[in-house]
Amino acid sequence: MNLTSQIISLDYDGLEETGLVSDRVRNIVEPTLWFIMLILNVMGVVTNTINIRVFIEQGVKNDSTNIGFVCLSISDLLSCASLVPFSLCCVVQYTDGLVKYITCTAFAIPFSYGHVALQNMSTWITVYISLIRSLCVVFPLKVKSLFTPKTTVVVITSVVVFFLILIFQYSAFTSLVWVFEPMLNATVAYIVDSPTSKITLYYQQLITNQLSPSLAVLIVSINSVLMTRKLIQVKQWRSKNASSSSSTDPKVDVTSNPSKKQMASKDIELIRFINTTAVIFLVCNLIGFIPSIAIMVFPDVSFNGINKNLFYIVFFVRFLFDSINASINFFFYIRISSRYKEAFSTSFQACSRRHVIYD
Repeated sequence: MNLTSQIISLDYDGLEETGLVSDRVRNIVEPTLWFIMLILNVMGVVTNTINIRVFIEQGVKNDSTNIGFVCLSISDLLSCASLVPFSLCCVVQYTDGLVKYITCTAFAIPFSYGHVALQNMSTWITVYISLIRSLCVVFPLKVKSLFTPKTTVVVITSVVVFFLILIFQYSAFTSLVWVFEPMLNATVAYIVDSPTSKITLYYQQLITNQLSPSLAVLIVSINSVLMTRKLIQVKQWRSKNASSSSSTDPKVDVTSNPSKKQMASKDIELIRFINTTAVIFLVCNLIGFIPSIAIMVFPDVSFNGINKNLFYIVFFVRFLFDSINASINFFFYIRISSRYKEAFSTSFQACSRRHVIYD
């Protein structure tokens, strides 16, 4: 790999003339996005820690769905944590100047490799959970035999290994180099692409930002539609049977029957939960198409290409929606799922009692 300072030097004027996004625009957009992401990612670390505790409280030994949710929360937690270094680099820019910011960014970039892998892991764990849910509704008697805890562990482990290998193939062909920049009168660090890494990046983006999310979005969409239709049919069937029971036996008052009301409310709760989580998942994953489209449509969209500013901004936008997707699940769980709310209360009440005893 033949690297020269000319390839990776700070050619601000050239970027202003030939790049699709100027340095000025990037300097405005980048700190704003990373400040928002810092808040979201710190929140995501906290909320996913809570999620892990609550799902373990619900039980994971014989529950494939809860195993999936624990793994999803771990992946989301690490995904949020992997973006914190970039946000801190923006703080460095304002406290220690451009030189340290450029170097800080170079050291933070490897964390973004991990983030891309973790985000794809979260996507496919979500797909797996979606499959379990849909089959629970459509074929309730066969789910436990199809999705055993052992099967769940094997599937999720396979997903993790696949995306780690995929991301490593690209990162293995990039390198950290130190270059003296006359314009800054300082030596700064850069991540530099090799010709091989640019080819690898193209195919990696094709898989991680196009094929993978496309297939995931398709599966989750179909599952959500099937589950919603089936639940509506079940709800209508129960309502019809309840009406028949009340008409044949005038003493039966369906409207005042607590069990019937609870059954109906759980159906509505489940439909709302499925549709809400599906919409969040679909929107955030569709945003993931932006970086790969930019890389494939525009010339030299890479770490040190002519359109490197565009490269950074489209990835920052994608990371912003990744942060949203990974950090807000807790608020929907606690608001929509009564089972989650009950486990949350039980878990943290027990924690409070232990603190009181120790004090």
